[in-house]
Amino acid sequence: MQEDKHRQLHVDFELTNNINTAERMMRGLPGVPSLIIHQVINLLGYKYLSENAKNNNEKDLGYELNEDLYYENLLINKGNVIDTLKEGIEQITQDNNNIQAADVFYDLFDLVNFEIFNDNDAWLQLIEITEKLCSETMATIGETIIFLTKHISSIEGKRRDGFKPTEDIIKLITANQKDVKNIYDPFADEATLLAEIGNRIKVENYYGQHPNKTNCALAKMTLLANDVNYKNIFIKCNDIMEFVNWNVKFDLCVSIPPFGRRIKLNENDERFKYSTPRKSEVAYLSDMFYNLDYEGTIKMIVPNGVLFSAPDRRILQVLVDNELISSIIGLPGGIFDSTAIPTALLIINRNPNEKGIYYLNLRDAETKRELKKRVISIVDIDKYVSLLSNREEQELISKIATIDDICENDYNLSINRYVDLEILEAIDIEKTILNIKEIKKELKQVDEELNTKLGGLLN
Repeated sequence: MQEDKHRQLHVDFELTNNINTAERMMRGLPGVPSLIIHQVINLLGYKYLSENAKNNNEKDLGYELNEDLYYENLLINKGNVIDTLKEGIEQITQDNNNIQAADVFYDLFDLVNFEIFNDNDAWLQLIEITEKLCSETMATIGETIIFLTKHISSIEGKRRDGFKPTEDIIKLITANQKDVKNIYDPFADEATLLAEIGNRIKVENYYGQHPNKTNCALAKMTLLANDVNYKNIFIKCNDIMEFVNWNVKFDLCVSIPPFGRRIKLNENDERFKYSTPRKSEVAYLSDMFYNLDYEGTIKMIVPNGVLFSAPDRRILQVLVDNELISSIIGLPGGIFDSTAIPTALLIINRNPNEKGIYYLNLRDAETKRELKKRVISIVDIDKYVSLLSNREEQELISKIATIDDICENDYNLSINRYVDLEILEAIDIEKTILNIKEIKKELKQVDEELNTKLGGLLN
């Protein structure tokens, strides 16, 4: 654990230094910074696929790439970069009799823009930036792509569709998590959450959906570059409002969905038989519960309002009555780069083996901000992960609430209903009465002295 933490600190430091240099190198290139970084991400993906083809030429990779089109040739044949890149992309994404391979690769490089970046010198500069990001770092190409995806969100400085997972969130989600055969994110975004979970625990198949084609292409690129074989990638361009028959149940469902998005759902949709959600986060929860395997788990970030919102109380009541909610972890504001609203990690087990709901309050935990990041990190996060893993109660931090406790609070799941936020000292009534009498005596004496002085002034 300590070794992983040490490595992560080094990777963050190295990539932060490299991106600062890379941003200076971007000056003069056409397009906004996010568009430029998207070209770099695709070059990183091309580099990964080239190295993969070179080192695993006998494996079923789902694509082919001739040696003369490898990424290294872009560095050698500097006068012919655009033609080489176009031909290589076409070969990787060409129609394939393998339906699964075609689904993964056909739109993989849709973000490459040869219209705006239409001259050889621009691509040479982009390649130079790509090489800089890969230099003097122990980060893999996959980790670099995840870093850049999060960086785009940071430089835009505004709320996008969803929120990017932090290292702390990944640690909390993977705490005590067994190996996973099928993982599912109903709002996969660019699959950074799926990929980072897969880099910590063993995952076989990755499923996800997103309504935006750009995000779906980036999601597939992210997973491929993090060493996921195309046979294990199932990403669909689809909105939560439309039903998808995945033909499989999932043993882990995870998501950081958009908050507060108003949606209109089909009331006859079987996913929403317990309630018809008014907002998207509850719709994603219902979708995950519907697709969850009998032994499966849901781990989902929700805004604090979901824990006590009256319109959403019905589905929460179903979950509580059936003792399916395992844990609720309150997160500090600022842990996501585009919102400061209170959030919580909700953990649901389809076949629970614990009694009561374990509450862990991290909202008042000590935090810090480092490496010019917009998001904060939790000091001593490993201590809190240990508390969560062992469901250990600690004063002012964690507590197990019984189902009777929840029912008495009318199914209000707010953390402050169950975890004391401060220690109330016992009041000594007799001592307090004596103190009050003493104070009154002192006040009376002050009044007498004041009246005497005022009388002397008036005479």
